[in-house]
Amino acid sequence: MKELSDFHAGEIRQLIEQERWDEPLAQVKRTRLTSRQQVVFWGLRVYVVVMTVVVVWAFLHGAAG
Repeated sequence: MKELSDFHAGEIRQLIEQERWDEPLAQVKRTRLTSRQQVVFWGLRVYVVVMTVVVVWAFLHGAAG
C-alpha cells in the first residue's frame, strides 16, 4: 500500500479538487418528523427497552439455575 508521502503534492491537490473535498459541506438542519414517524420512533424505543429487560431477565434466570 502506498503512503501519502509517495505521492506528489500536485497529484494530491488534483484529487482534492476533483473530489471537491476543498468545498465546505452543506449545512445540516433539523427536520420536523410527522406524527407517524414519531410514533414509529417511540415504538422502537419501547421495543429496545422491552428487549433489554428480556435479555437481562434471561441472563439472570440462566445464571441462577
